[in-house]
Amino acid sequence: MKDAESYWGPVCQLVSRLRCWVRVSYAEGSASYEGWWGQLLTMPVKGYLEAAGGPTPLRDIEWVEVALSRVKGGIAGRPLEIIDRKDEILAAFNEIQMNGELRKTTWSLPGIFEDEPVQVVRFMNPFRSMQSP
Repeated sequence: MKDAESYWGPVCQLVSRLRCWVRVSYAEGSASYEGWWGQLLTMPVKGYLEAAGGPTPLRDIEWVEVALSRVKGGIAGRPLEIIDRKDEILAAFNEIQMNGELRKTTWSLPGIFEDEPVQVVRFMNPFRSMQSP
């Protein structure tokens, strides 16, 4: 298996290049939380993945979801438009040889829209610690 940087680095670069919407799920003790949707996914320092909620140790990340749509408008009176980018995003992940699970879920951006259906590709974190720190 690849190390965490070579596994997540290309995903972070692709998310940044395509301006994808992402969220992560992370664990704190025995509880799991789904983070906020945002357009940030980076590895600020070794052993951490940072998304909209801030940096999180890789050992606590359960999965990363990448939305296969983008949002246009919805701010300052502009009409909201959700644009399907499934083929483009999946082709880009195929190029970097990352295969995730296609899923349907909902997403919300506070002040713009709530609980809109969206298709995502979910990547499980193979570096997740199954033990509490």
